[in-house]
Amino acid sequence: MVQSIIQDYTNATSIACIFVDIQGKERSSKYNFTKFCHFMRSIPGFRNKCYQCDLCGGLETFRNRACCPYRCHAGLVDFSIPVVYENQLHGFIVSGQMVSDDMRIPNLQEPTPWQTDRQAFQYFRAVPQYRYEEIMSASRVLNTLTTCYFPYSQPSETLGYETPTIGGDPGDAGELTHITRPEIRKTVTFIKEHLSYNLSLRTIAEEVFLRQSYLSKLFKQEMNMNLMQYINQCRVREAEKILASSKESVDAIGRRLGYRRTSYFCKIFKQYTGETPHAYRKKCSL
Repeated sequence: MVQSIIQDYTNATSIACIFVDIQGKERSSKYNFTKFCHFMRSIPGFRNKCYQCDLCGGLETFRNRACCPYRCHAGLVDFSIPVVYENQLHGFIVSGQMVSDDMRIPNLQEPTPWQTDRQAFQYFRAVPQYRYEEIMSASRVLNTLTTCYFPYSQPSETLGYETPTIGGDPGDAGELTHITRPEIRKTVTFIKEHLSYNLSLRTIAEEVFLRQSYLSKLFKQEMNMNLMQYINQCRVREAEKILASSKESVDAIGRRLGYRRTSYFCKIFKQYTGETPHAYRKKCSL
């Protein structure tokens, strides 16, 4: 079944994929692997680092219940989907082998000095490059395929994404019912489902088919705040949840919620809550 999932996924996306066990060891063929990754895994020292990255990435996703793309020791972007069958974790479907310069994607392990190898450098230059939004879309596709056959044991344990939504809370559902204009209801839904994206008035206006000036005016009338204030408010609310329920670093949370600079994320968080992310986490732990 895992092989069938991987074949469908790689045929549809052409993105590299493999299944590894709970030790990070390969348990399937290498589907659509890049020449660079074939080369890296042919060298024992690098191969062991690849196994570590596959394992750590999978465990991080399983522990946080969130699909978080990460950079491997060689600098490529991967993501992992846990395979759970009969309440037991059997391994991870790992996909990626992409190049991305997006700062929201964290390093999982210390980089290895492969750049000194001319052959490796030549192969690396041929690795496909993807935008952050494309990487997130691919992770959602793979997760959907996987959970169709291997659903988690409890509905509340469904795997989330690095593009978090806030719509699951009763208060948020109530918020939507109090919005009178359908255009603003659609705007709010779009914002909450794309918090990690580079949200701007232009991109949101295009999504809801309104002129920027008109959307800005309508939104302020309906929500009593401007669009950016609302985006920051949603991101801070989501950050509070993550800080209270995980050990994810403040830097990673900031990137996960669309802030390229940690200092700016901390500034916005304190502006809305009156305390720093570190202070908020410490208060929650107490």
